[in-house]
Amino acid sequence: MRFYFKAIDEMTGREAFCVERLINEVFVSEQKIIVPEIDDEDFYAIHVFTLNKSNDNALATCRIFKDKNGAWYLGRVVVSKKARGMHLGSKMLEEVHYYLKENGVDRLYCHAQMTAKPFYDYLGYQVKGNIFNEAGIDHILMYKDL
Repeated sequence: MRFYFKAIDEMTGREAFCVERLINEVFVSEQKIIVPEIDDEDFYAIHVFTLNKSNDNALATCRIFKDKNGAWYLGRVVVSKKARGMHLGSKMLEEVHYYLKENGVDRLYCHAQMTAKPFYDYLGYQVKGNIFNEAGIDHILMYKDL
């Protein structure tokens, strides 16, 4: 399975559509998040994704971006319902960690949903701070030294 790392301007219309559809299926339909998922970070983020064999659905996606202080963040980590249990999330993040390390990044942050905290614990992320609410869901700031 190949993961692509692309800026929004490098993505084909099909890739962008598949990624956005997966994000909406999980965050809006499954989790009932009503805050818009598309934001200005998408213009500057590196979108990481893999598609199914027929290239008509994304199986997993996330984005990585630098905040205004220069810290790198991971966000919108999503695996399609049909692909869960295939370890695509951990495979994708391992590739993200390698990509960032190869590009001189030494730490990656994320706002982890509390239900996903064990996943990030497994991948070696550490907690920084207290639980906070984002889009109606409890999150915790976590980081991983690369």
